Amino acid sequence: MSKEDSGFLRISEDVITTITSAAISEIKGVEGLNSRNGLITGLFSSKKPVSVKVAGDVVHINADIILKHGYNAVMVCEKIQEAVKADVQAMTGITVSRVNLMVSGVSFERK
Repeated sequence: MSKEDSGFLRISEDVITTITSAAISEIKGVEGLNSRNGLITGLFSSKKPVSVKVAGDVVHINADIILKHGYNAVMVCEKIQEAVKADVQAMTGITVSRVNLMVSGVSFERK
């Protein structure tokens, strides 16, 4: 059976977005994803905190995040980039060419 006889496989951008969001949430120092309407996007949000663009056989990922106060932004972002790239590639087989991050806020713990 040739590869052509196997059928067609396409992975939705929504799946890549979900994998990305899950990977980000597991990183220490991340408060959450950001939307224009506040923390953790809702149904009526005007901006998605994670966007995915498929360009040929690679994917570009953009994420808007909020960090917890007291964490080094560069170190946290590097961990996010590594985790997102590893998880998306392992789960989908699609090459991640870049993970762009926008740190749009810092969360301070209330006492």
